[in-house]
Amino acid sequence: MIEFILVACLSGAPENCRTETRLLTDLTLIQCMTSMQFLAADWASDHPDWRVQRHFCRVFDPTRADA
Repeated sequence: MIEFILVACLSGAPENCRTETRLLTDLTLIQCMTSMQFLAADWASDHPDWRVQRHFCRVFDPTRADA
């Protein structure tokens, strides 16, 4: 399973950030990496008050401390 991670900060208060994760069961890691700009743009269009700071893909590991 692949995990898409996006970090976004509130436009009016850039110190107020949040991390969004999405599990992608239908994509490989390479497919996620080639699609992540579209995934981030889609998220940003649904959250106009937030600014995407960074985004990345990784293999989901349920034992990871930050999972």
